[in-house]
Amino acid sequence: MSRECILCNSGSVFPLEFQNNRKYLKCGNCDLIFVPENLHLSVENEAARYRLHENSLSNEGYAGMFLEKISLIGAHCGGVHSVLDYGCGPEPVLALLMKKEGFDCDFYDPIFFPLFPERSFDLVISTEVFEHFRDVRTEIENIRSILAPSGFLAVMTSFHDTIQDFGKWWYRTDPTHICFFSWRTFEWIAYKFGFEIIYKNKKNFIILKLGS
Repeated sequence: MSRECILCNSGSVFPLEFQNNRKYLKCGNCDLIFVPENLHLSVENEAARYRLHENSLSNEGYAGMFLEKISLIGAHCGGVHSVLDYGCGPEPVLALLMKKEGFDCDFYDPIFFPLFPERSFDLVISTEVFEHFRDVRTEIENIRSILAPSGFLAVMTSFHDTIQDFGKWWYRTDPTHICFFSWRTFEWIAYKFGFEIIYKNKKNFIILKLGS
């Protein structure tokens, strides 16, 4: 088992063990918690679980969550026209809602829509996706490569540093959740990849702006 962080490559990684027969590693440098590669689901089993989700436009709660994030984008991200929904899953609900709000929105998903876009975007938004990344550093590099100058990255993923007891956190027990981020993790990402953090709530949403 590797003892290097999959995000920052630090060797200051130590194990966390709980009672769901899955091991976790935590980085003392960037604060990422991740599941070792040998314990990941197969891509086929991962895709099958996603297809069980009721993530459709007819799900009012699901659509409402996206509308709330679109409102935050409007409040904090000026001059955005082109948008990429990064990791949209089998049904690109967010992209449909953003188009209704007047954005030029494309979508990408490594499993369901794997054709990677060949243009740049003012905003990349990724909702409940970062926790599924197998190679988190490469994914962030891919996102960085398609952001326009001074572009924005908006991420929705539950922050582990808001939880008092990680071992009792339901979020970690989902077998498709293999990366867990904190405020300090995103500070490291911002520093390494040239972003400025311009918004963060206390639970699960952060917006970063690319330096000019």
